[in-house]
Amino acid sequence: METKITKIGNSQGIIIPKSILKQCNLKGVVKLEIKDSCLMVSAQNPRQGWEEAIMMTGIDDEILIEDHLKNSWDEEEWTW
Repeated sequence: METKITKIGNSQGIIIPKSILKQCNLKGVVKLEIKDSCLMVSAQNPRQGWEEAIMMTGIDDEILIEDHLKNSWDEEEWTW
């Protein structure tokens, strides 16, 4: 498929057909890269790699959850 580079204000851009956007799941913010003189457009996944980044900090999420949610009334017998 071919498309023209179009003037958009002080910049230039291309119109990406809806069918291609849908096939590539492109919406919102995208990542632009140049590889071997080619423009690469890819979908950004804001949550990609978040789990590994959190785990590298050495924080144990179970301990944080227990510390913040534990109250004295948790240890008492409840009656309804």
